[in-house]
Amino acid sequence: MKGRHLLGRVLHVLLVLSLIYTLLRLLYWSFLRLAEDAQQGNFAPHPMSDDPEKPSPQKIAESLNTLWLSYDLDHCRNVCEASRVACRLRDCWYVEGVKGWN
Repeated sequence: MKGRHLLGRVLHVLLVLSLIYTLLRLLYWSFLRLAEDAQQGNFAPHPMSDDPEKPSPQKIAESLNTLWLSYDLDHCRNVCEASRVACRLRDCWYVEGVKGWN
């Protein structure tokens, strides 16, 4: 009876140690991959539009994240370029010169 109890404790300790070892290896591997990616600098550039009238992603984000006067054409154009729902919520859907959503 004591032998089974001792064997169970030893197996439990081995299981816990193997799981901890696996977790630490996984963390080490993931941080190593992050460091390699940071050194290589493989960052995806923002897509640029061929249309000079189309706003950049930075301008769209600025318009979505700031408060502005209603019916400001530039902000309305940027918001409506990004999202139909945001365009309707900001009451820009009937301003001239914005993207029309079908």
